[in-house]
Formats: sequence, structure tokens, C-alpha cells
Amino acid sequence: MENVIKKYLPYAVIILAVYMIVPLIFIPEALENFSAVAYYFVFPATAIVCAAVYSAKYGLDFLFTLIAPVIYLLSMFVYNGGFTTTNVILTAAYLVSGIFGLFIGDIAFGDKRREQEKKEKAEAEEMLLQANRRDKIEKERRELRAESRSKNNNSEDYDFDYDKYTSDIDKPQVKSTEDEIDDILSEFGSSDKKR
Repeated sequence: MENVIKKYLPYAVIILAVYMIVPLIFIPEALENFSAVAYYFVFPATAIVCAAVYSAKYGLDFLFTLIAPVIYLLSMFVYNGGFTTTNVILTAAYLVSGIFGLFIGDIAFGDKRREQEKKEKAEAEEMLLQANRRDKIEKERRELRAESRSKNNNSEDYDFDYDKYTSDIDKPQVKSTEDEIDDILSEFGSSDKKR
């Protein structure tokens, strides 16, 4: 959603500025009769140019064509007093102008974008092929290592008997006799008598 807003915002600001500022020029009574120039030529031209530039850069996006009519609704309420038959027809005309601009931009200026997309696609495919090759080579290396390890494990040189060494762990290391125990106790007992 954030990406869509970033793409639409510059064009929406331009359309908003034109649709809100140009009618201010025609407010004085001397220029009031020329307001049709704005509604029939300037506004559609703005919608066409913005849509063509957008389409050349990002491709066909019919949601973009709704920007001009929605902004015109705001201008319509501010300057023209609300819904009238003429205003509804103009809203539809600005929608059609936006669609027309999208097609003009895609046909006339979209070649560079399409070439760039083909180039990026080819680069991505090449990177994918290289990654697949590396994976295949790495897999072969791992298989060779596993085979060599299994050969080493099965060889006669590798004959280590763990049971032989672990069996002595549980046995007591020092065997004491009863005489040694009596000597230790007598020494302990004699040390208590001296105190």
C-alpha cells in the first residue's frame, strides 16, 4: 500500500494543484466566460499528461485513472456548487481522459520500460541459473565427501574399541584393605585424644 501511495502521490499533487488553482484564475467576471477552457481543455490535458507519464514509468494501472475524477469532485463542490448534469459528464470525461493517457504513455513511451523489464528479467534468470549450477556443484561435493567419510569409517585402520575404555570407568581405582582402614581410623582417633 505504501508503495502505491509513493507512486501516485506526485501525480495526485500535480492534478490537485491544477484542478484547485486554475479555477481561481476564472473567478473575476471578466474571465468568467473563459472557464470552459479550464474544464474542457486544461483539466483533460492534465489528466492525459499525468497518466501518460505515469504509464510510461510504471505501466498500465487503471486505478490511477480514478485520481483525476476524485480530485475533480472536490473542485466541483468548491467552485461549481455540487452535482449537476454537466459536472457528472465532466467527471466521466476526466476518467476517460486518464484511460486515454495511460494507453498513450504505454504505447508511445513504454518501450524503454519494457526493455528495462526484459533486461532485469534476463539478469534474474541468469542469476537463478548460476545459483542452480552452484547448488549442483555443492551437492556433488557433499556427496563425494560423504562417500569418502563412509569409506574411512569402514576401513580396518579405524578400529577403536570404546567399550574397552569405558568399562574401567565404573571400577574403583584404589582397593583398600581392612588394615589400611584401621590405620586411618586409629590415626583419626589418636588425633582426637591429643586435643
